[in-house]
Amino acid sequence: MAREALIAGGVDLETLRAVLPRVDPAQVTVTVAPRWFRALWGKRIAAVCMAWGIYVRPEVMARHRGGAEPTRIAHLMVHELTHLEQWRRLGGLRHATQYVGDYVRSRLAGRRHWEAYRAVRLEVEARQTARLVTSIGSRHE
Repeated sequence: MAREALIAGGVDLETLRAVLPRVDPAQVTVTVAPRWFRALWGKRIAAVCMAWGIYVRPEVMARHRGGAEPTRIAHLMVHELTHLEQWRRLGGLRHATQYVGDYVRSRLAGRRHWEAYRAVRLEVEARQTARLVTSIGSRHE
């Protein structure tokens, strides 16, 4: 689904390859997350990236399969693929340590949950990359 969603959303795959050299979207598995896994997510989380692939909510997969919101779904895929690039660049332990460390420091500094989440450097990078790649390569914006 990752590659197909990117193409449907108008993302230029050469640009993506230049920005995320460790990730081949054609090789990334995108799966509907099991209910037990989704129960661990916040209600506003549409997808989660693990080192082996991307898990999405059923409604995200349904929108993709139905052709709805291709630009939005492509943006989400670039965001999650950026997290996969981060896993590969940093390794699992460094990735987890940086992610959790940033979040905990923000919470200890008095930020609320969503503020702390948005301040995590890896999340900031993923949002910036998704904006860059989808705005450069999108036919829909």
